Amino acid sequence: MEPDVRGCRSGYVPEFSHFNGLPGVESGLARWNEANGTAVMHLRTDTRRPGLTLVCSWLFMVLIQLPVNISHAAEQRIAVIYPVVKKPYSTVFERIIDGIAAGAKTDIVKYGLEGVDEKQGEAIQEWLSDQQSDVIVVLGRRGIEAVRNLKLTIPSVFGGVLYVADDTLDGSVGISLTPDPKQLFNQLKRLSPGTKRVFVVYNPARYQWLINLATPAAERLGITLVAKAAEGLRDSARIHRDILRGARKRTDSVWLLQDSSIVGSNTILPMILKESWNKKLIVFSSNPSDVPRGILFSFYADNKALGKNLAKLALARLDANQKSSAFILPLPDALSAVNLRTASHLGLHIPFEEQRKFGLVFPRK
Repeated sequence: MEPDVRGCRSGYVPEFSHFNGLPGVESGLARWNEANGTAVMHLRTDTRRPGLTLVCSWLFMVLIQLPVNISHAAEQRIAVIYPVVKKPYSTVFERIIDGIAAGAKTDIVKYGLEGVDEKQGEAIQEWLSDQQSDVIVVLGRRGIEAVRNLKLTIPSVFGGVLYVADDTLDGSVGISLTPDPKQLFNQLKRLSPGTKRVFVVYNPARYQWLINLATPAAERLGITLVAKAAEGLRDSARIHRDILRGARKRTDSVWLLQDSSIVGSNTILPMILKESWNKKLIVFSSNPSDVPRGILFSFYADNKALGKNLAKLALARLDANQKSSAFILPLPDALSAVNLRTASHLGLHIPFEEQRKFGLVFPRK
């Protein structure tokens, strides 16, 4: 049986049973996110200075791994600003906020954004003043848009986004919903130890920061990352066709990013699914909603764990007591999804004990 190469229906959202209630704000419901605008912005990156990204990576990992003084944390107040959305999507934010509360070991105050209002900024500013908060955690695009023009006097941390703009939340740091390349490549090596090259097509304005992280991560595993920049869907389709035409099935793989400007779910994805199936070429994705359609594997957010990491980062920023350069890093503690039918077609044997390590297994029984 070939993979599902049909285009998604307009407004189509994958079954929530597919994602066990954890589809992620943007890490599994790409079409819903595009329609509802859940945080799609970019971080300015200098392609000539990948070392800067690596320094930010190191600083980020130090921050979230620092032990938090519990007695000190209890004295702090964390304000969480988040968009109010309908169920079942609201459970995503609820789980993140639960994680923030659990990770902070203290009470938090919440401000729900009901919609877009020109005077919303003034209301938020007044609310923050009344709450006397010490640090802000901002979730989702609407949250970021609501506070981006405020003159914040306290540190801020953002989450629930794939990428952010360089002029968004000056001095803020955050956690992306994009899976960590290290985790993706480690999974690839476990399933296919012979892989030597990974091809990826990307939009530099959105994902140069990720490519800067992915290149050395691949090298450490003996993989050459061949990253090709594209200027839109037409350019991306041409590049993907060239990659699929020349790729070797036993040593090459293709990595798909979650970006509708590069991988159209109705156009480019069906082409990649069909050609890679016929050629028995491994394709993995940063978008877990691709896995039920035939992509080999992906990762998705453990939303409560994401909240805990956001809380650690927020409290660590208070302890650091200094303004940080803005940066965003990949998703830690992600859960994995695999398509066993695709694995079987590719000749990859995944023992039952290994299967149990995946958060989601497709096809669903």
